[in-house]
Amino acid sequence: MTLTAQELLEGAGITLSDYRPGQHHRTCPRCSAKRSKAHHSLKVLGVKIDADGATWHCNHCGWAGPEKGKGKSNGAGGEFAATYDYPGFQKVRYPKGHEPRFRIRHREGNGWKWGAGDADTSVLYRKEEVDKAIALGRTILVVEGEKDVDRCWSIGIPATCNAHGATEPGKKPKWRAEHSAQLREADIVVIPDHDDAGYAHCDATCRASLGVAKRVRRLVLAGHWSECPTGGDISDWLDAGHSREELDTLINEAPDYVKAESEKNKVESEPHADDADAEIERLAKLTPLEYEQQRKGAAEKLDIRAGILDRLVRDERVRLGLDDDSKQGHAIAFPEPESWPEEVDGAELLDEIATTVRSHVVMPDHCRDICALWAMHAYLVDRFIVSPRLGIQSPTKQCGKSTLIDVLSRLVPRPLPSQNVTPAAIFRVVEAHQPTLLIDEADTFLYDNDDLRGILNGNRKGSTVLRTVGDDHEPRAFSVYTAVAIALIGQLPDTLHDRAVTIDLQRRRASETITSFRPDRADHLDVLARKMARWAKDHADRIAERDPEMRLINRRADNWRGLLAIADEAGGEWPGRARKAAEASHNAEGDDASRLELLLGDIRDAFAKEGEAPVANMFAEKVDVEIASADLVKALVAIEGRPWAEMGKSGKPLTQAKFARMLKPLGISPGNIGEEKARVRGYKLTQFEEAFSRYLPPEGDSKCTGAQNAANTGTSDISKPHSPGNGCADVKCEKPNNDGLLCTCAVSRGGSGQKTASTNGADGVPAMASDGSAEGGIDRLSEAKGGASSPTCAVCGKSDPPLNRVAIDGLDVWLHPGCETAYLAGATDDGSRTPLQGAPAEPPAATNGKGKPDAQGNPTDDPEQRYDGHLARERQLDRPKEVPATQTAQTAAHDLWPDLPPSLDRSRPAQAPQAPLVPETLPVPSATPPRPMLPGDRRREEQRARNAEALRRFEDALKGRVH
Repeated sequence: MTLTAQELLEGAGITLSDYRPGQHHRTCPRCSAKRSKAHHSLKVLGVKIDADGATWHCNHCGWAGPEKGKGKSNGAGGEFAATYDYPGFQKVRYPKGHEPRFRIRHREGNGWKWGAGDADTSVLYRKEEVDKAIALGRTILVVEGEKDVDRCWSIGIPATCNAHGATEPGKKPKWRAEHSAQLREADIVVIPDHDDAGYAHCDATCRASLGVAKRVRRLVLAGHWSECPTGGDISDWLDAGHSREELDTLINEAPDYVKAESEKNKVESEPHADDADAEIERLAKLTPLEYEQQRKGAAEKLDIRAGILDRLVRDERVRLGLDDDSKQGHAIAFPEPESWPEEVDGAELLDEIATTVRSHVVMPDHCRDICALWAMHAYLVDRFIVSPRLGIQSPTKQCGKSTLIDVLSRLVPRPLPSQNVTPAAIFRVVEAHQPTLLIDEADTFLYDNDDLRGILNGNRKGSTVLRTVGDDHEPRAFSVYTAVAIALIGQLPDTLHDRAVTIDLQRRRASETITSFRPDRADHLDVLARKMARWAKDHADRIAERDPEMRLINRRADNWRGLLAIADEAGGEWPGRARKAAEASHNAEGDDASRLELLLGDIRDAFAKEGEAPVANMFAEKVDVEIASADLVKALVAIEGRPWAEMGKSGKPLTQAKFARMLKPLGISPGNIGEEKARVRGYKLTQFEEAFSRYLPPEGDSKCTGAQNAANTGTSDISKPHSPGNGCADVKCEKPNNDGLLCTCAVSRGGSGQKTASTNGADGVPAMASDGSAEGGIDRLSEAKGGASSPTCAVCGKSDPPLNRVAIDGLDVWLHPGCETAYLAGATDDGSRTPLQGAPAEPPAATNGKGKPDAQGNPTDDPEQRYDGHLARERQLDRPKEVPATQTAQTAAHDLWPDLPPSLDRSRPAQAPQAPLVPETLPVPSATPPRPMLPGDRRREEQRARNAEALRRFEDALKGRVH
């Protein structure tokens, strides 16, 4: 069959005025019609016709042809060896020596176009005749190639094949499940060609047909034909003089195919693997190129996934000493520390770890203890539900972060330090080895990598990520649960910070001494690691059973539970040290809140300023305040030190739209406010009542520690508050607590470091001392840092821990938490008064920063402001206090609030303000000299007037109650 140059060109859509040999030019059928009108008629396609056929090339779009055959139309003379018709397309076979040997084309108009087009190429050859033979119950031969199929049919034996030929070694099988489906319920005999491709194709065909065809058999002609040449097929066997009768006999005797036997019927001279081990060894000896070419076929032959085969071949290469994979980098190795031969005391071991860490890096004591506990926790990470991340933070460089990472890398198990890491590397290395990740320089890549932060957030046991693996894209789970330390300049992102215990490093002063860390001189760290491994092994079960008492709640409790369990198991001073470290770490974080909490706090301040009263009072009095969106956003942007003036990467101020989006998760959205004729978009105070109560501490308190009662959370003695049952913690506030709502809590005056406290009586009213003055000034300070002699309690005289240094009336005394009340009452165990020990310090002038204490020495801006607190407490009483009818309203007020300032208590005679009580040996502070009127004085005078009006209404209410 001959394909002329004209037929070839017209099949490609190229028509010429004549088809004589030579060079021709015309427009391109692919690109000319798409060009501008001026270029439509340009003859950009060159066509060359010669004795070998026709070729063409477009100078504009680059289209050249024929697409295959290296510029030859049909090989020498343009001849086809044969053509085979399928439904919708035709397969063309070229003579031997032509590349490619086979091509597919389909009808398009009156000509042919290369390719299958929309035709289904999975249809078997002579499909309709095969279906009829199956219906008649005849045996179907599956051979390799259309030539063999036609030859079988010529002698009356039904046969078929697939359109794409045989499977080449190492390549994906060309016979697929959709081919076998067309032979359902058929009795098939597969006859391979005598070469590697033929046997691989035969094996793939049999495996795919098992369970589909009624019967699957294999007939290897080379086993019955000693002179079979390489590549010999059934046509060659018939051409050698064999008959139809012989073929029928061999078909009847053909054995059933068994999946486990892959090539046992091949002749002995054919090289092949006898078993799986031999095949893996053969693959291990191949070059990387050869192995890649045969990888998929070998995996199919062994009936395993390609990824498993890779691992087996890699291990075999190691065994044979051929492990030179030419990969970049080096393999990761995790030598396990040898366990210490003797039993180890836990408290002494933690002391040694903490001291060693502090000797190399300058840090506060509580940070030193956190490092020791966290390093020990790395050996027990599988015993805990939560593994807290260790956040190593510093405000700038050269603060010792990298040195601390180096020290920890010699203490923890399976350390893996890194200055940069990708999400894929983390979950793969954690799944394979569960190392202790020590990530340094995280500020250079962590903030903008959401995927990495998501994986590092997986600090709960069982945390995984899902990925697809292998050529079949099988979903697999990879563990990400392991111990992780992260060092960076600045602070951890919010989600990581919430899952971490943090330590803050500062740059070392010239006067502070450390021991320089030298990796070649760190054998003492290896000794500690061996002791840690031994202690963790001996105590792992008991630590896992512990449920330590703590005053922490929610995720912070999860982070510290494992560390406190280690401290309790170690014993000694460590239960107390660990809890003090937890409290110090919590306090060191200051008011760092999430951006949403900051936003809510600033919104509350804006409503308080607009309503000229605390928000809690407005909620109690059902007062609603409205603020326009534009005004509220403007007020937020004007606050110094907040992020609202520079939002996002662009650094632009907060907008109303962005503000609304930030509040949307809380269910708060702007609405119409204002007068009917001048409505604007804005917010009402009542919209924020639930959000303020859930996410913000009470006004005047910087942390929401009073929301939970420590007595209900199983706090231990070492961490209980000094005022039993009051549910309040010692927190640091920007301002003194003047509103009276938390009058039972110890509070700090911002910046001074001094602390005061007031204790309540049984009915919630501030108790009075024996001299009639309000009790106050109690607080626990830090424990003794050690010294020549141990301090003793000023009441019981004992030095047993915990012992707190307390500032009372200008004196520093040591008291047990249970002895503080007795000391205030002035009685010891035998009923005698405890003498004040030590010289009095400078009397703590309880002022508001203006040198103006009130009559009782309370730190308040104005005596009138104390009234607001009394009024709030009165609203919180379950029932009004019974007052005799003979009492006046002023007397009732005095009984309800004994510490009511004289300026508000009209039942008392007018008198000059009383100076704070101080020892007689000290002079009374002189009065503050008068100062000129300041801009804020008028606002304060207006506030005093409003307080006076509130007092009047209060007195009227009391009169009604008395009568």
